[in-house]
Amino acid sequence: MKKTVVILYIVVVAVMAAATIVENAQGTEFVAENIYGAWWFSALWALLAAAGIFWFVKSKVRRPSIVVLHLSFLVILAGALLTHLTAVQGVVPLRRGIPTNEYLTRDMRLHHLPFTISLEDFEIKYYDDSDDPSDYISRVTIDGEPITISMNHIASRSGIRLYQMDFDPDLQGSILAMNSDPWGIPVTYCGYALLFVALLWILIDPKGQFRSQLSELRGRRYWLLSVLLLFVYAFLLYHFLGKYSSANHPLPVLNSWLLPVHVSTIIMAYLLLFVAIFVRAMLYPALAFLGYGIFIGAIWANVSWGNYWSWDPKETWALITFMVYAVPAHKSFHLSDRSFRLYMALAFLTILMTYFGVNYLLGGMHSYA
Repeated sequence: MKKTVVILYIVVVAVMAAATIVENAQGTEFVAENIYGAWWFSALWALLAAAGIFWFVKSKVRRPSIVVLHLSFLVILAGALLTHLTAVQGVVPLRRGIPTNEYLTRDMRLHHLPFTISLEDFEIKYYDDSDDPSDYISRVTIDGEPITISMNHIASRSGIRLYQMDFDPDLQGSILAMNSDPWGIPVTYCGYALLFVALLWILIDPKGQFRSQLSELRGRRYWLLSVLLLFVYAFLLYHFLGKYSSANHPLPVLNSWLLPVHVSTIIMAYLLLFVAIFVRAMLYPALAFLGYGIFIGAIWANVSWGNYWSWDPKETWALITFMVYAVPAHKSFHLSDRSFRLYMALAFLTILMTYFGVNYLLGGMHSYA
């Protein structure tokens, strides 16, 4: 069964990597329909989950922190399946002063909303002394109630969430994205909560792998490494947060308090993953920070774009990175120090692909990051 899990794991990672390349050649709509949205892709994840459960039970894992961690992944997958099967998405085109109770799906079919919405005003805010937009604001009424919708500020009514998506060139119209996902989002967020608890639990578990390996570290030379790591972290954090400060006129979607949280956790994860090549124990906090960073990003995407996971190339490669680095964290994969360092060095290529490869080769919604 272990071989089956390993094979399925490799196939899932390979398919996701290939999908990002196919998307660059054939377009987002093609991979959304023929790969990510295809029945066989969901079936592949289901097979991996089923094989993983069987192997997990057969291995008689009893450490509570490990059980909760793997349970969180199952809950997240269950939430994703519910979203795939039950969520409804579309767009609501609005023109100033014209009420509507309809939305348009991806296949260009009209459906009715359980309320009437009307655009009263649309405004673009700009950075001071600049023509760069800082926000897009739609002032609407929903069943007569005035509501403001802007980037990172959604409206919710009757189980339907509305997001600022686009606008008409004459500024007399606004296009809102709508999403109704009453089952998938709660289950997925429950999975995220379990994951966040489990990742922290693993680090503080007195009988866990991390504490065991940490206790084996000897010598005062590691304090110098810690100081150097904090210095590099502070420098990179200052650089990236400065890059997206208001003085540099970032995209409106980046004007969110979740930006520094997301960026800071991801930077720390990348640094620790580099250090883990030489200090094995650092793999565990690195994975914790990476998990926090990825799924905080998913929450931010849900707030900003109405979809917590859109299989954007950067999202996909971040997940690939997490899965690749999760392998040596398992006790069942016994790697010598030399093999571990070689694996970690090669795994670092996924980080380079996530940042530089996506930005300069694949593109996508995150190509600015």
